[in-house]
Amino acid sequence: MHILENKDLIVESKKAGAELVRIYSKKYNKEILWNGDEKFWARRSPVLFPIVGKLKENKTLIEDKIFSMNQHGFARDMNFELINTTDNYTTYKLTSSEETKEVYPYDFNLFITYTINNEKINVKWKIENIDNKEIYFSIGAHPAFNISSSKNLKDYYLEFECRDNVEKIRLENSYYTRPKKIEDLYILNLKSKIFENDALIYTNIDSISLKSKKEENYIKVSFKDFPLVGIWTPYYKETNTTAPFLCIEPWYGIADNIDSDKIYQNKKYINKLNVGETFVESYDIEII
Repeated sequence: MHILENKDLIVESKKAGAELVRIYSKKYNKEILWNGDEKFWARRSPVLFPIVGKLKENKTLIEDKIFSMNQHGFARDMNFELINTTDNYTTYKLTSSEETKEVYPYDFNLFITYTINNEKINVKWKIENIDNKEIYFSIGAHPAFNISSSKNLKDYYLEFECRDNVEKIRLENSYYTRPKKIEDLYILNLKSKIFENDALIYTNIDSISLKSKKEENYIKVSFKDFPLVGIWTPYYKETNTTAPFLCIEPWYGIADNIDSDKIYQNKKYINKLNVGETFVESYDIEII
């Protein structure tokens, strides 16, 4: 476990999956990040790479060969190398190997850096194409934030900062379906039932604030110019309740279309890197 600490925050991460595993606010004496209780969900903030969401039948065609890959890809289940750590940032690295090429044929370097600055955590992704051909990929975040109780979701709401032409994408059996234009998405009052069909997915959102009607402090996740964001918590139909956390997930990628041809490079929101190119993007988590 690797710890970053300043006067406002304690932030912990680990080599396994380069996963962020703790955010503690000293100012509010509060655990911000979900604790990974496997009764609900054993993860806390996994990195999604090289797919976001689910492949049709967990299979995809890359370079004329069929590969199998589980939902959200393999990076979250691999050990990264710790390559640098200081008082305010930690950087991890995952490099392609014979193991990764069994499910994803490209040569790459993936760097994850966590930096703390006052009450803000910056999460930076850097992907390098070290192959001799263009490569394709998706990448996404999946941080889970505590709410006071699974029965109290109705006490929370989301505030959005949006760009023009926001669309909502519905999942059908975990697959992408046609988007629908949304008007005036500023406030979303939370209740269990809205998660009965899996995650809520929107385009053209720049930030989401998770706020409580009973507390002044709140969490803001900022991801300017990202194409997509998912919002998710497990839904339990028998009790019409959810887990005691909410995920706010900035994405550069999405699940296969319900009518997918399974060709990887044809996926919606897929990203391409030419030989020698680098992709760099980041998002912020702020406790306000």
